[in-house]
Amino acid sequence: MTASDDTLPTPRDPDPDDPVAPAALVLTAAFEDPLDERRPWLERSEITDALEIPGAETPVYLTDSGIAVTTTGIGKSDAATTVTALLATPGIDLESAYVVSCGIAGSSPETAALGSVAVADAVVDWDRKHRWDHGEWDANGDDERGEATDERPIDLLAYRPRDYVHRLEDALVERALAAAREVDLLEDETAREYQRTYPAAPDSGPTIERGTTVCGDEFWHGPRYAREVAELCEAYGVGPYVTTQMEDAATARALERFDLRDRYLSVRAVSNYDRPAPGESVTESFDGDPASLALAIDNAARVGSAIVEDLIAADPLGIGAEGSA
Repeated sequence: MTASDDTLPTPRDPDPDDPVAPAALVLTAAFEDPLDERRPWLERSEITDALEIPGAETPVYLTDSGIAVTTTGIGKSDAATTVTALLATPGIDLESAYVVSCGIAGSSPETAALGSVAVADAVVDWDRKHRWDHGEWDANGDDERGEATDERPIDLLAYRPRDYVHRLEDALVERALAAAREVDLLEDETAREYQRTYPAAPDSGPTIERGTTVCGDEFWHGPRYAREVAELCEAYGVGPYVTTQMEDAATARALERFDLRDRYLSVRAVSNYDRPAPGESVTESFDGDPASLALAIDNAARVGSAIVEDLIAADPLGIGAEGSA
């Protein structure tokens, strides 16, 4: 049965005496239009079972090929809560599962075409930093200096027991990229027309990329904040950033706490740019273009599916994914 049949199985309680052991876990963030990242995974798969996991955002749907699909919710607190709930529930065993976050993201127009898909090799936590206000302020909160400063507005935390960047398993990233490059990415002329309003954007269709993804709870938008994001990545030695999203640092941290981060991948498709085009307001730009959003959701799922299928078949880390059910 598929999601399009409106006959998804009724979620059941997990059975700790008979735990489900998927070969892969796919995490999307959202499941409601127009940001329904989960839809293509359910529509294109044979759904055989469903679990209601306490503390999770939505049910876990299981396919006939041993893939578990669920949503985390939007933002780091939702993602951390959902992933921890999954990892701590006796009725689902993720010890032999590859874990893939798959969905949409923002990007700089100088980096990638709309609809492009990036496999992350590093995940930066945008929210763990110092933000400095170098102005000289009067009693009304106005800047008395009245001029720009060369002083950095952000910096790494002074007290930093660890770097707030997750460097993902290189062998797994390379394997994922090889599978991704075999996928024929969709193109959309309406999205391409919107892309052309950005003179700095590539004059091409979607591509496969590798690089840093930046995760933050803040919906930032505009060139000033993009510069700060770039500076934070440079401070960690993982710049330039390729995509921006809101869940993957939390997912990586939760997996790390359970000693499972080595099998984690972030696969994100570019749905919008992180600043306005010339002549466009920040407000107009923030919502992006419906065509590029739909294109990114579809390409993310296409590439994510190819990666997951390859990981299940090859089991490059030898974690026992083959034969899981």
